[in-house]
Amino acid sequence: MSENTPETLHICGYGKKLKKHNDMLVVEWKEEDEERSLSLTSSRLQHVILSGEHVISTGAIRLMFENDISLSYMDGMGNPIGYIFPHEKGRHVQTWEKQMLISEKRAVAIAKAICKASAANKVSVLLSLQKNRGTDVDKRVRDMKLAAESMDRALNSDELMGIEGSVSKLYFGSIAQVLPQELGFIGRIKHPSSDIVNVMLSYGYGILYAKVRRAVISANLNPYKGVLHASYKDQEALVYDLVEEFRQPVVDKVVLRMVGKKQVSVEDYVLEGDICLMKDHFKKEFANEVFARLESETKYENGKKSFDDIIMEQAQKFRACVVEGADYVPFVFKSR
Repeated sequence: MSENTPETLHICGYGKKLKKHNDMLVVEWKEEDEERSLSLTSSRLQHVILSGEHVISTGAIRLMFENDISLSYMDGMGNPIGYIFPHEKGRHVQTWEKQMLISEKRAVAIAKAICKASAANKVSVLLSLQKNRGTDVDKRVRDMKLAAESMDRALNSDELMGIEGSVSKLYFGSIAQVLPQELGFIGRIKHPSSDIVNVMLSYGYGILYAKVRRAVISANLNPYKGVLHASYKDQEALVYDLVEEFRQPVVDKVVLRMVGKKQVSVEDYVLEGDICLMKDHFKKEFANEVFARLESETKYENGKKSFDDIIMEQAQKFRACVVEGADYVPFVFKSR
């Protein structure tokens, strides 16, 4: 079976095979004892995201290299595990050297800009909820804005992270007031989580992480050299930095919309003790909603662009900040 090829191929669940046939990438799987397949045009595909246990041939990997297709692998919870990129993406030495030379003062200034943009995006989502659902968020919004203003006085990234944490707590506290109590969401809890909302957030952030990392590598940036998450010594700090600009307008908006439209039910997940797990059918549905959101357009500078394109643009802006000394202007979401 052949279908229109998307920019991103998301393979989740278990037991699927990804292989090469002529110049096509082919996914094979079994569904209710019936053999199924999907053929994709390799020249149109940009990114493959694997989640779960699957088989991939060396021919498929070689075809992806030849067509500049990146491969990301994450676990079933959305945690990043590994990546494969074509060899020419390794032409990054000069940019990496300049990243290492950024002064602590300048790094903190960039980190402040990112944190303040992240806070503004959280406020934007809450005000949208207040407008559309009549939820009173005025006090929390005021407190969040005051906390964001205090970021200017932070002396280092650790202080900024502390303030950002307080903003996030206020934000998710407001989200908890909006969501149905039966979903069990009382605030942001990372892995492992016992409620479906946190599981959706984590999985969505995992997809977003893979998208941002691809943009970072495409800009020849060192993913480990961050400015906000500078203390993440063994993790890709810069990816976490740039993800902050997109969590709310991309992933949170999808989660809130799906819950609001009653597209999430007890049939979509299972509880194993205190751990909530998405069922495969719902994981695919949710991922498709996130990808659709990434492909949708929003206000950007003097026009409109898709979130996918904006992520790539922001990585290039960060590169210009590093290489040319330009100011870094983070993405601030303008809710309709």
